[in-house]
Amino acid sequence: MAKNNRVVFLFKLIFLAYAACLFMMTLLPDSSNITYETTLNIIPFTSIDNFFYDMMSNGIIDWNFLATGPTNFQDIIMYTFTDSFKNLIGNIILFVPLGLIYPLSRKKKVRFLEIFLIVLGTPCTIEVIQYLFLTSRRADIDDIILNLIGGLIGYCIFKW
Repeated sequence: MAKNNRVVFLFKLIFLAYAACLFMMTLLPDSSNITYETTLNIIPFTSIDNFFYDMMSNGIIDWNFLATGPTNFQDIIMYTFTDSFKNLIGNIILFVPLGLIYPLSRKKKVRFLEIFLIVLGTPCTIEVIQYLFLTSRRADIDDIILNLIGGLIGYCIFKW
């Protein structure tokens, strides 16, 4: 079944918008976190283990923040959850659209190996760029693992 050219074009535009957002979120310097030294984690599951330990110790909701009675919607969205929870879930959610939108933006059928390589190659490239060029970012193998999980979840949604 051939996909409608207009639908494919629309999904290509959505994919480009997603790619621009992904670029802004991962490759622009974070001025609040400049360390002037490169940081790198190449030991798998170290950060993930730390996130789970922190969530087991402190929970996923920052009750101290909620006790202040925030009224600003943006603050509620940004600060209700702990940093460990936001980092863990955020790295997964960030790549769900890649696994979902990429196959929709292609006219030909996308096989699992192709999407696997795209979803694996994208965060690997991002992490290498962060390590080489951005002192305000931390290159982490666990980000690649979590991003891969998110991308494959997106592909599973597409196949469903």
